[in-house]
Amino acid sequence: MNYNEIDSGALSAAAILSGAAQMTSDDLMGVAPLQMQGKQFLMVYNLLDRMTMDFVVRKDALAKANFDPNADVKTRAKVLKGLTIGITRPAAPTDVYSRFIMSEAGLDPQRDATLVQIGGVAALSAAFRSGKIDGFMLSPPLPQTLEREGYGTIVIHNTAGELPSLTGITYIALFTTKEFAENNPAAVKAYTQGIQEGVRWVNDNRDEALKMLHDKWFKDTPDQTLAISLDRLLPGLSKTGEFSEAGLRKVQRVYQTAGEKIDLDFREGGFWTNKFVRN
Repeated sequence: MNYNEIDSGALSAAAILSGAAQMTSDDLMGVAPLQMQGKQFLMVYNLLDRMTMDFVVRKDALAKANFDPNADVKTRAKVLKGLTIGITRPAAPTDVYSRFIMSEAGLDPQRDATLVQIGGVAALSAAFRSGKIDGFMLSPPLPQTLEREGYGTIVIHNTAGELPSLTGITYIALFTTKEFAENNPAAVKAYTQGIQEGVRWVNDNRDEALKMLHDKWFKDTPDQTLAISLDRLLPGLSKTGEFSEAGLRKVQRVYQTAGEKIDLDFREGGFWTNKFVRN
């Protein structure tokens, strides 16, 4: 196999449809709109079974709100009221899940906070440090780095599964086309079971995995930052790779709450299957 990096998750489905790749990863909204248009995708491995973006808020904003770090998670989420929240782009997970979490806390995302498009990791970091935004959510290590440096505090630890509505879901999945899976079942099964073995190996060999990640892919990432990322993300990696209809419907609820339509047949065999991850 060859591993080819693409610039954005938004290009994942295009890579599959063009034949540039046979397997890629994305969230459900990377597949759903095209699936509803008649494109025949098939999700074959549930890679992350919880949402892994942690919500970090500037300390000065928390002080004004009399934030209680010992409150339950939905009460803590109420601190987002009145804040300016950075997102990467509209309808991206940083946008959708921010609005969903506010809704879970009883807030109105349209009136109770201001969501502004900032851009990628570097732009979010700069905007947060300068005070242009009060908070944002992103997967490790940026929220943890900003907390360690004293700029903010993580108020919702989604990497720890604090919100039940965002655990036991399909956050990121590996998918291909139905045609490729039907014509190459042995290759798909070998790949998905190789992912299973890899997840088990990383869990059992953390230090060696960190060295491999650093030497092969993240040479410019500080060791402490890389260690934080791995330690926070490991619990979210599915041990089995299996999907569930209930977990997918949780994701559907997230996007519907944010006003995004997902009208699909959620039964196994439609756009997802567990047959390749089961022996």
